[in-house]
Amino acid sequence: MEGKHGKKVMPDGTLKNALRLDYGYWESKDEADVIDDEIEKKFKKGYPDRNILFEDSQTAVLIQEGREVQRVSFKDADKLDSILNAFVNHKHPEARKFEEALGQFKTDLPTILDTLRDRIETARKENPKFIAAAEKFWTLTKHEINPDITEADIREMMIQHILTADIFNKIFDEPDFHQHNNIASELEALVGTLLTYSERKNLLGLLERYYEAINAAAASIKDHHEKQQFLKVLYENFYKVYNPKMADRLGVVYTPNEIVRFMIRSTDQLLHRHFGKTLSSKNVEILDPATGTGTFLTDLIDHLPKQDLDYKYKNEIHANEVAILPYYVANLNIEYTFKQKMGYYAEFPNLCFVDTLDNTGALQYSGKQEDMFGLSSENAARIKRQNSKKISVIIGNPPYNANQQNENDNNKNRTYAVLDKRIKDTYIKHSTAQKTKLYDMYARFYRWAMDRVERNGIIAFITNRSFIDSRTFDGFRKCVQEEFAHCYIIDTHSDVRSNSKIAGTTHNVFGIQTGVAVCFLVRQEKSPAHVTSGISLSDELLKEEKLDWFRRSVNCRASVFQEVAPDKNANWIQLATNDWETLLPSPAQGVNRTKEALFQPCRSHRP
Repeated sequence: MEGKHGKKVMPDGTLKNALRLDYGYWESKDEADVIDDEIEKKFKKGYPDRNILFEDSQTAVLIQEGREVQRVSFKDADKLDSILNAFVNHKHPEARKFEEALGQFKTDLPTILDTLRDRIETARKENPKFIAAAEKFWTLTKHEINPDITEADIREMMIQHILTADIFNKIFDEPDFHQHNNIASELEALVGTLLTYSERKNLLGLLERYYEAINAAAASIKDHHEKQQFLKVLYENFYKVYNPKMADRLGVVYTPNEIVRFMIRSTDQLLHRHFGKTLSSKNVEILDPATGTGTFLTDLIDHLPKQDLDYKYKNEIHANEVAILPYYVANLNIEYTFKQKMGYYAEFPNLCFVDTLDNTGALQYSGKQEDMFGLSSENAARIKRQNSKKISVIIGNPPYNANQQNENDNNKNRTYAVLDKRIKDTYIKHSTAQKTKLYDMYARFYRWAMDRVERNGIIAFITNRSFIDSRTFDGFRKCVQEEFAHCYIIDTHSDVRSNSKIAGTTHNVFGIQTGVAVCFLVRQEKSPAHVTSGISLSDELLKEEKLDWFRRSVNCRASVFQEVAPDKNANWIQLATNDWETLLPSPAQGVNRTKEALFQPCRSHRP
């Protein structure tokens, strides 16, 4: 981190909040050191003094806002507890300002939303320039994003654009983004027919306090990985305040970095194991079909060798996003990460603003490709270019919400005629279940990816874990056996509704109620046998313990997978007990039963 004198300083430990903002520092000294002399040396070097704890295993000294507030002996347990609580719970002025601004934002936002929606509704009736521009943009988006997009969807895209433009530009210091990005420039032109510059500034005046707090917080973050995390958390919180229904439908929860890195490294290793290639090899085309804020691709950029990155970035890395806010964030995130690594800026030309599940132009069973591009635009050209590629790797975290938590919730997922027919002809055709949930978003993404990935390729998804042991997914499992040579699964369990002893916030890697699994599907044209392999993490492991497992495991090669024999009904486990661990009467040697359980090894042959 950068110290007070502009030079780099490295405290022994740093406390960070959910937004990745530093709010405390820890320095451990030797017992032989004179602690007051060490404190003086550190401050002369420029160490922060707003909330820092010094200790030498005998004495703890807490400095807050430039002055000593407590000094206690390690022998006094009560006072030691007091100083630690004061250290952990301290909020410096910037943090307090941000929290207060966030609270005010939640209060003020509904008024601004109502004003903007009323203004747009009036313009739709009385403003000829706006009517013409809105009609043009609506026609464009129906052709390129999805045919069912409504005028209300366009209205919400405009509102999100207006509310967030300044935030994202200032965080990444890209003031020209909305002039140069192909989708942002179209929206900016549309907004220009609705609001003058002064009207826009006055309307957003209520949120000025919130914007200032965000910009002040962002300015203190120098590391680009931390900046991405800050933006990701900021986006999640904004979306949940702005439109909680949409957040649920789009599955707005982003993947922990430990799992993202594991999935990227594992995919790299599986490519080498099965095909003698790597993610950096030429002609290995990579697609994230639901990129969100670009988490997977920014980590991919960090992972790829520098000498191969420029070509991969411009030609063989692809991403899709259907919601305007994450599309903006992903664009900025990806380009910023590339610039940080390579030392120069380059536009990312392969990010498409499109609903992947509607983009069936590249799938063999669809005849939609010819009529999809009736309009000429940069975004349409990108989609068409992506559809011409042979995709080797499909990786990401597709949205999933299992028909919502409440079946009566008026927040249903929309239908996808072409893709849903494919599901009916495959998953459901092979299923013995009377009722299925196979039109859930993540099941659709799996079907789309299975049809899109090349004959020698890999799908790497983190999703709802119900495909592992749900009876309604038996047809899905049969398709996996028939269409892929290898299936590698890491089951993190943590389905709160099936285990009352655990909680989503403390045991689930996403902090949600639904169980989660990572799955790698390998399609290998000349492989004679299908092999399903798995690792099952204990349901009782805490979230941080599970994330630490991914951190330590590095990739699939470093993980001990065991093979599983599906029965004739494509069951991978005993559905009567619904527990993978019933396969394991005795753990493999060296495995701690409380930490992780492995599947019994056995092999099944492709039907």
